[in-house]
Amino acid sequence: MNQDKLWSQTLADGPLLLALFDAGDRLLQANAAYRQAWGLVDGAAPPWAEMVKAARQAGAGPADLPEPRGRVAQRGYEQVWRDGRRLWWVEQRLPDGGLALTGVDISALERPRPPAGQLLAAQAGRELLQALLSDPRAWPLSVATLAADADAATLLARIRGEDGCMRLEDGRLLVMLPSTGPAQAAALGERLGALALTEAVWGEPAAALLARSVGGRDSGPR
Repeated sequence: MNQDKLWSQTLADGPLLLALFDAGDRLLQANAAYRQAWGLVDGAAPPWAEMVKAARQAGAGPADLPEPRGRVAQRGYEQVWRDGRRLWWVEQRLPDGGLALTGVDISALERPRPPAGQLLAAQAGRELLQALLSDPRAWPLSVATLAADADAATLLARIRGEDGCMRLEDGRLLVMLPSTGPAQAAALGERLGALALTEAVWGEPAAALLARSVGGRDSGPR
């Protein structure tokens, strides 16, 4: 493979989120990472406003409604996504009025943890879980799922200072157990009265781990 082809394939299939919009804010080109983030099929070229609307209806995309696009030559900003990722975007206006975007996942960067003993709402919990999944120091990592009627105050008093606790959209509670091997996680899950214990897989996003955690008891790699 020659150098130019390798460079093109890296841009097309790599982790950077890349997109190009025309002067009317309609998508012209986007790589696989950008399309996956927005839930766009190959070849789809919707206007920006339709992309945002469809993503919000599907429960995907940015956690907050994006700001209207301005005409500044270049700007950079951080954006929290509903799947728990933090993305850093650079937007650059082109001479023809179009817009080039580059996004990079910065979830693994050092960030203050929430105070111990705090029950996090679903979005804040996803952000913490994504940060833990991206941090090698948090591995091995498991999550314990508890019933919706579990007493949150009692649970918060029982978990360790490094653990995180969030309430899922369906009302159940989920405890994140960083730097905890399978045997220790199983013992902690039993002490907490967990319905299910799910071991994280390196490289998976928070959304995927949460989806697995709603399955059967003790799911995860063996």
